[in-house]
Amino acid sequence: FLVPGITFELEGDANDYIGKGLCGGRLVIYHPHETSFVSHESIIAGNAALYGATAGSAFFAGIAAERFAVRNSGATAVVEGVGDHGCEYMTNGLVLVLGTVGENFAAG
Repeated sequence: FLVPGITFELEGDANDYIGKGLCGGRLVIYHPHETSFVSHESIIAGNAALYGATAGSAFFAGIAAERFAVRNSGATAVVEGVGDHGCEYMTNGLVLVLGTVGENFAAG
């Protein structure tokens, strides 16, 4: 639950539910600069990232796993790809996926 005025910047991988309930803050996640990973080919965030987000923004330099931004109702996100079931049951908000999406995208 990241509130307005707070920016959380993570250099490294994020676990499941990163950004759950995001409610106005800013989330920035990217791989360490010295890594050999190519961001658009590797997972950066675990399952159910941004679940139930209501406001704020999130930027992922990499692919999010399954169920990205499910039940998003107002947050804005940019990600380089998502796994299965991304953006299900969204009622508002904006998600820009720069790469591939898995099965069942934006259902519900």
